[in-house]
Amino acid sequence: MTDDGHKVVKVNFTLGDQAAWQGSHVETFRDPWPMLAAFVTDLWQRHGITDQVAFDDSRTAHREVVRAARRRGIRSHILAPGYFQPHWITLEREGIDGHSLLPRDPEWYHMIGPTLPRQLPPRPFEAAFATAAVRELGYRMADLATPLLFRHGHGQAGFPAGIRYRSAIAGLVALQRRRADRLQHALISSGKPYYLFPTQPAADPRIRLHSPYTDRRAALTQVVESFSRFAPGHTRLAIVDPACHVDAAYTRHLRDLAAKTGLGERLVLMPPGDLPALIEHASGLVTINGNEGLMSLEGECPTLALGNAIYRMPGLTAPSSLDDFWCHPIGPDRRLFRSFARTVIHATQINGDFYSQPGIDLAVVNAVSHLTANVSPIERLLWDSRLPVAS
Repeated sequence: MTDDGHKVVKVNFTLGDQAAWQGSHVETFRDPWPMLAAFVTDLWQRHGITDQVAFDDSRTAHREVVRAARRRGIRSHILAPGYFQPHWITLEREGIDGHSLLPRDPEWYHMIGPTLPRQLPPRPFEAAFATAAVRELGYRMADLATPLLFRHGHGQAGFPAGIRYRSAIAGLVALQRRRADRLQHALISSGKPYYLFPTQPAADPRIRLHSPYTDRRAALTQVVESFSRFAPGHTRLAIVDPACHVDAAYTRHLRDLAAKTGLGERLVLMPPGDLPALIEHASGLVTINGNEGLMSLEGECPTLALGNAIYRMPGLTAPSSLDDFWCHPIGPDRRLFRSFARTVIHATQINGDFYSQPGIDLAVVNAVSHLTANVSPIERLLWDSRLPVAS
């Protein structure tokens, strides 16, 4: 952006931010969070800021500056792990996930999807799990000293959920792949029907910000208790845990639920493995609002979303309640999903990655047109369609 003649100003909130940024034009916010709005307002005026970029919109600082920017007519561009993975990242105007401008109207996608040019497959590149893990460790180590120098007391430590989940898979490949394959084979080859509930990482902010749950344990409790009361007696519920059992308290909670509900061996705890294969043989999948829901819809598996997600709409996710879903799982409309996926990729996804160098190079090239356009792809579609849509 600088090479193209744009002025770029970076705001640091933690020591981790400072260690990770090597560019010029740096501002540092050290005061308590209530003073952030005044800080960024002054910064925008001094530097003549017209646009701002944030790495996800769920962090404390980012939520505040996005709200403040809307009041002053400053455009916000939100980067995040891709809705569709791998090889995609999200770059969306004004908000992502529950804050996304994407409509929740199936008729809009039926109309828009067929008019869009066919999307070329993303250019593949090798995922850099080790590099991501090293960078996250370095960020966290630097961030340990943040409370000593920053008056807001804590930073924005922690990478987005998609990065953490992929790092967990990388660890699984090295340590637990054989065990995951064995459990998965046993579940599928038994011939007994099963439902999937892939749990999101405990720190996934989408749970707290875009769902009725305060944490994933509350969701787990509701799902397990509903399954015990309403699911057919010959079915099982497989909990796919991205933490690979490192959360001992969560594992104990699950075992207590199994004993309390009397499910016993009908409740299965699985480390992450080949989730597409599990979805292929599942009777249905329940998610709060994770990207596993999109994977399930792509596999034409009946899917129920408990929280606010871009794909939660009639024709894609099951219209029933959680209690009814176990006996009446309804699959997605294949034609609607094709139109939905084509529209989402066209409007919000760019080919690239945050950590591998080939992925970074792709993301840089593909992001420029989105960042410099006065009207983003999703805004253009909304304006051109002239339809009342529920955002």
